[in-house]
Amino acid sequence: MEAYELPDLTWVDLILAAVILYGTYALLSLLRDRLQRTRRTQGVRAGAHNVIAAFLLYYEPITLLVMATLFVFVNPLLHGVILALLILAGFARLRDYLSGRIILGTPLIGVGKRMKTDRFTGVISRINRIGLYLQTGEGLHFVNYTTLLTEGYSLVTGKDIGGYYQLNLVAAKDARDPLTDLLDRLTSTPYLDRSFRPELSYAEYGTRDIQVRLSVREEKHLSELLSLLQEWGYPATIAQR
Repeated sequence: MEAYELPDLTWVDLILAAVILYGTYALLSLLRDRLQRTRRTQGVRAGAHNVIAAFLLYYEPITLLVMATLFVFVNPLLHGVILALLILAGFARLRDYLSGRIILGTPLIGVGKRMKTDRFTGVISRINRIGLYLQTGEGLHFVNYTTLLTEGYSLVTGKDIGGYYQLNLVAAKDARDPLTDLLDRLTSTPYLDRSFRPELSYAEYGTRDIQVRLSVREEKHLSELLSLLQEWGYPATIAQR
């Protein structure tokens, strides 16, 4: 009975695999970001964005697993020891990362959503690979995904938290690309909370109605922002808080 032999891989094979896997990831990420900027709340673009975002969520850890396996096959003894040491050294972060794949797989989790944890109640302002940031009345708090899984969390509705709003706007008649034009204008507005990036999308396909989710620095700034939008040619009404 012949002994099983490990695949004979070289650094060239490893680099080629990395170029293919991460090149695919980069292209899909660019497409996802492009759809994010131009998508509407419904329709083909919204569906394509949701499919690509969900695919990338799990494509990334699978790619890391494949690359780690190929790395070990290049030199099983040495690289196996190196990989084991790296996993031990970064076990806590690796656990947070994998927990994040589980939590972010829930479509209800997203920037701008209101969340209540064991210690904080606030609005999700940023999401990264090992945790998320909650904006509360006391400031910005980081919560890792492992804590969310072990201690639990809930999504809050119908409560006033911070200065987060959803606005309904009508696009300016002379704007060739209303979403880009409006986003550029909002970026330079002093009234917005910079920890929350405004989200813009068309309400329905074929219309000039725009939905915007944003956060103002202080409550008094909302009326000033609405007046400024009116001056720009984007009359707005408050949809919800």
